[in-house]
Amino acid sequence: MPVSRFKCLLSATLAVTLAPGCGEKQTTAAPDQIADTVYTGGRIYTANDNRDFAEAFAVKGDEIIFAGSKAGAAAFIGETTKKVDLEGRLVLPGIHDVHIHPVMSMDVDTCTIDKRAMTLAELVGFVSGCIARTTPAPGDWVYIELWEFERGNQPDAQYPTIRAALDAAAPENPVVMEGTDGHHYAANSLALATARNAAGETVGLSAETLATEFADLAQYVGVDDTGEPNGKLTESHIYNRLAVEGIAVAELHKRLAHPEKLMDVTLPRGITGFLDAAARPATLPVYDALLDQGKFYARARIALYLDPSAYRLSDGGTDFHAMITEAQRLRAHYEDSPLVRANFLKLFADGVIEGDPLSVPPTLPNAAFSRDYLQPLFEWDEAAHSVKVTGYVDLGSALCTDARAGLAKGEIDAAAFIAENGFHPAQCIKSNGVLQDPEDVEIGYVKAGDAAGFTFLIHAIGDRAVKTALDAIETARAENGTSTRHTITHLQVVRPENIGRFAPLGIYTSFTFAWAVVDRPYDLSVIPFIDRVDGPGGIYDEDGYYWRNAYPAASLQRAGAVVVAGSDAPVDTRDPRPFVNIEGAVTRSIGDPLPLNTNEAISLFDAVDAYTINAARSTRQDAFSGSIEPGKKADFIIVDQDIFALADAGGADQISETNVLQTWFGGKLVYEKE
Repeated sequence: MPVSRFKCLLSATLAVTLAPGCGEKQTTAAPDQIADTVYTGGRIYTANDNRDFAEAFAVKGDEIIFAGSKAGAAAFIGETTKKVDLEGRLVLPGIHDVHIHPVMSMDVDTCTIDKRAMTLAELVGFVSGCIARTTPAPGDWVYIELWEFERGNQPDAQYPTIRAALDAAAPENPVVMEGTDGHHYAANSLALATARNAAGETVGLSAETLATEFADLAQYVGVDDTGEPNGKLTESHIYNRLAVEGIAVAELHKRLAHPEKLMDVTLPRGITGFLDAAARPATLPVYDALLDQGKFYARARIALYLDPSAYRLSDGGTDFHAMITEAQRLRAHYEDSPLVRANFLKLFADGVIEGDPLSVPPTLPNAAFSRDYLQPLFEWDEAAHSVKVTGYVDLGSALCTDARAGLAKGEIDAAAFIAENGFHPAQCIKSNGVLQDPEDVEIGYVKAGDAAGFTFLIHAIGDRAVKTALDAIETARAENGTSTRHTITHLQVVRPENIGRFAPLGIYTSFTFAWAVVDRPYDLSVIPFIDRVDGPGGIYDEDGYYWRNAYPAASLQRAGAVVVAGSDAPVDTRDPRPFVNIEGAVTRSIGDPLPLNTNEAISLFDAVDAYTINAARSTRQDAFSGSIEPGKKADFIIVDQDIFALADAGGADQISETNVLQTWFGGKLVYEKE
């Protein structure tokens, strides 16, 4: 690709001449404009408005002072200028990850499953080994992180449920395993026994309390065929009812002891800017420690997570004033920091869209959906070592109508019903998921935060949650008279009629593209609850609602919305893996020959911009970062392969193999690959 013409930084100290035979402005630098370093001999993607490539760029202090041709860069070279030959390498602006949980991604000493799929029998061995290594006293809590909830967990005769497995592994300690997504948990009997009701009384989780004290949260608790909790929990609403405070304190202390490990999350992946997507106030001292040490190398924005359910008033309302007052206090703490701003708020519009085929009855997804979830009949396929769908429950049948009435009255004998009909009576229940908080609470919080000058990052998975998030932003902007550009993140399923609402509202659309792909074990926990998969089209039916509307990045872009990208690490993996996500955005396939609806793939330029200039815009940092242009901070990375040339040659499926060789922040080398 020929090098386009570039704008140079001009000032009263520069004498401008026009080089003969070309249209590019040639500069002769005054002494105080001599560059510290000039980079040539590579391919430099500027991410400017024209998406230009440069032959060279120059850095002075912490800023870029030139980007353009090699001949143009010569004017900025003086006796003290260091000249760097890039040796054909690709240079990109520093990555901006606009959905990451960096504190929880820190690699500290924990018992971590690290996303390995295990049978329940194998989990027993892992957890008991962790206890033997860490030697907790009887009664001490045991925390296991990065549990792979989507794969494995196969029961057997000895361990029919994950609760039974954890009971066997830890007979003297309450155990909690946190899933790779931060929304799924598993607990043993000692942990379940610590559950507290709304009044703060310890009553435990059981079939009885699920019908009484926790009736409003029962949808978040997996049960066995007797109605007793099977050990699987979903969402923090129920997790926080356990006596887990000590776990949070212990995990935070591990991170406070080694704050430098936060930079180990970002810099090796070329991340020089990020949005902490759900920062609890207790985690902020990790930032403060690094800032005090002068070792924080990122331009960070923090989305403060304040749980509306913790601000309930006695009359059932929500104390938005108290929430905003706390957020303003935390925002003020960083108002003088050149690197960190706590000017975002996080809102969870809903939960997650995975069900659990291995539970009896299968646990339904809880993401807020526009229609009732289906009730698949699953069967274990020993040969495939997986579940398969054998049919569906007819929710409109007289049998199910009677079953729902009987369940409501507590008059159903589950064992007898299963023996007669072949499925659990609870599979007659209709559900379209739930919003994380009532709709009026979500809209009220967005109105209050928007009025106070905060930007929202709204988690929305199901299509009904997406609509609620859009409604909240639309209401806030209309009633407050504001024009803040908020972000909705995840967007796993979006109804077609809502696609055109994003651009007029100025909403940034944030995706984790590594998930916008076919993932067969994962997809079995989602798609059968949305589309019938027992027909000729199977699970990947191109006419299916999920296939057509999952992660609709290209549709949103065509409708004028701006696409940005983030990893959501440590969800799925501690590694933010930007180039894996870029590959997923372009190919809609990572490791599987079948892509997920290529109509929603975006170009490589779009994907890179989603991680650079557009991401910087979404966090309001584009005035000084996000691209390689004069006047911006010298935040850039050097990588080991030219992903643009790779894609042009048909090798887009190799983008994920890209390694960052160097990360530069404010003109300073802050990471170099060994």
